[in-house]
Amino acid sequence: AETIEQVKRSLEKQTGRKLEEVCIAAAGRVLKTVTVHVSTDFPQEVTVNTEMIRALELLGVENAYQQIKTEAKEDDTNYYCVAYTVIKYYLNDFSITNLEDHKANKIGADVLATFLPDEVIGGLYTAVEKAGLRVSNLTLEPIAAIQLAIPEQFRLLNIALVDVGAGTSDICITKGGSIIAYGMIPYAGDELTEAIVHEYLVDFATAELIKKTSSEEKEVTFDDIMGLSHTIPSKDVWKLVEPIEQKMANAVAEKIIELNGDKAVSAAFVVGGGGRVHGFTDALAKKLDIVKERVAI
Repeated sequence: AETIEQVKRSLEKQTGRKLEEVCIAAAGRVLKTVTVHVSTDFPQEVTVNTEMIRALELLGVENAYQQIKTEAKEDDTNYYCVAYTVIKYYLNDFSITNLEDHKANKIGADVLATFLPDEVIGGLYTAVEKAGLRVSNLTLEPIAAIQLAIPEQFRLLNIALVDVGAGTSDICITKGGSIIAYGMIPYAGDELTEAIVHEYLVDFATAELIKKTSSEEKEVTFDDIMGLSHTIPSKDVWKLVEPIEQKMANAVAEKIIELNGDKAVSAAFVVGGGGRVHGFTDALAKKLDIVKERVAI
């Protein structure tokens, strides 16, 4: 809440406006994803309107939720839908991009819905409220990133977006103009930072600075917890984190291939601080078996 308050004050100072509402994105550490097909039959031909489409989508979300509850019979956790995507619409069983204003006896949709436990959402809402803000919209981190990083016209291509954060690497796959899958692996930037903490005897914040500087400069200067000053080549840091980086790249590539129907994507975009460490994009390209120019920050 204190960190959100600092960002809020900074933005208010820059814009000269008081901020009251905020859109937030959740990390998918305990993400559950379900794809369902739903349809609605009409007694006679109708012109499809926005309300019918909305009702169809929400039916998909409801069915996805029931499927999660059925699969987790002994799990008392309550799940909250953080986002859903329509992969395809159907008009009288034929695939179509947009249902609105078409005449139909039957409409359908393939809906990809994602859920997180209530506790996760509750924690996010409380932090925001303590900073004097009100949540107006909630989505997943990779969905928020993909809105900015991959324009809609590019989503016809089979592309992966990887958001390498602190504790998780969140993955989003596009194909045929839609987002077709989400996923997560529990490896990200903090693992690299922790290796630096132990090797160079520094606190976490200093290790983060070492990690960042090593990706931008030839040398890194820092003080350890004993107060001793050190200057080391950035290549030493690269060598230290390389095994962890390889493990991350391998896990991300395996998840992408799994989500993409057991085959590699055509290209991958990497966002998030954890993905900026030297060599990560090259390692990911190698694991995906695609040319390194097709994996980019």
